[in-house]
Amino acid sequence: MKLFKIVCRGSKLSLAQADIFKKKLMTSHADIAVEIVIKETEGDINQLQPLTELEGKDFFTKDIQQFLLSGQADFAVHSLKDVSGENFFKDNSFAIIERDDAHDVAFFNENIVHKLQQGETIRLGTSSPRRVEMAREFLLRAFPNVKGKNVTIDASMIRGNVDTRLRKLDEGQYDGIILACAGINRLLRSDSAKEEVSSILLKKKLMMLPLLECTPAPGQGAIVAETSPYNEDAIRILRSLNVEHLAKEVSMERKMALKFGSGCHQKFGTVHINTGDFAFTFASGKDRNDKYFTEIQPMETSLKGIVTISDEVINRLLDIHNINLRLSSAWNEQISKLNHKIWVAKTETWFELAKRGVWVEGSFEGFGLKFIEETLTGPLIALGNNKLN
Repeated sequence: MKLFKIVCRGSKLSLAQADIFKKKLMTSHADIAVEIVIKETEGDINQLQPLTELEGKDFFTKDIQQFLLSGQADFAVHSLKDVSGENFFKDNSFAIIERDDAHDVAFFNENIVHKLQQGETIRLGTSSPRRVEMAREFLLRAFPNVKGKNVTIDASMIRGNVDTRLRKLDEGQYDGIILACAGINRLLRSDSAKEEVSSILLKKKLMMLPLLECTPAPGQGAIVAETSPYNEDAIRILRSLNVEHLAKEVSMERKMALKFGSGCHQKFGTVHINTGDFAFTFASGKDRNDKYFTEIQPMETSLKGIVTISDEVINRLLDIHNINLRLSSAWNEQISKLNHKIWVAKTETWFELAKRGVWVEGSFEGFGLKFIEETLTGPLIALGNNKLN
């Protein structure tokens, strides 16, 4: 029985992702043994500086890749968004083995509404210029308007693994933090992390940030496994585990992203959106010259059930600031009394409800319930026993 070694970081999320890959290996190849090896990276060692101040790139992957290329492991497992676009298209053999929810999600302590009532500055923890640029502007409109107070958000640097950041939030070092929904979902499915993470999240309020307004990092939510171009046995295994349609989608996101910039300094995101009726790749934010842009590329594919999106639909999707939405006074009175989780059909409705003091968790972004079904049924939202209004 041949032994294959998987190298990854030592964080709970990295180990959870390596375990996902290990289970896929063991299921598809019953005649092999698998061992997980932990490798510390530059990004793990230096927890004091913002990533934007460190020289170079691939702070969470290059040490692991060097360990792999030296022959000390057969596979490396990463969050794809940690792998630079340049390295993703190099010679190593890659497989996209899974992709979870691509959304960013903002978590807040329970006293957030009180702070809004008092007009206090909201301290938001994030180390991503993209999240600072996009999420801050969104939240200024999405927070419920309480007693007519103006909202001020101070975006502050935060470092550490996902569970560490959640503890910092819980300790009150921040009023809110922004994380990738996919990482939270994986920790909530992990036997070693779900109890701690769920105990913290049960006491938090959240907002699922819309993909069009707060476009995620390219490849966010995807797990990538790689091997050396010289490891033929490992290459054959990766080819069998690669999810082809996911690999195509993240490749389109990465290629689009390289047009506008790269690295931890980027202030834009790219995401592939498949509504079930049509699919397209979307990019938005500020490019390497700090100039705002929005771009859409229709998906050309032979995948069954997917068609390219027309210019007419694109214009309708992006016309998000010119809707005259009117809600009846009776409806306003009823909605303000609800204690359920509230999700809305369009982000414009979210903003209108926010003006009336209502906390909204998320939006279907005009794409319908089916589009957001994976998010609603994921372990974070866990809507099975809750009412959706």
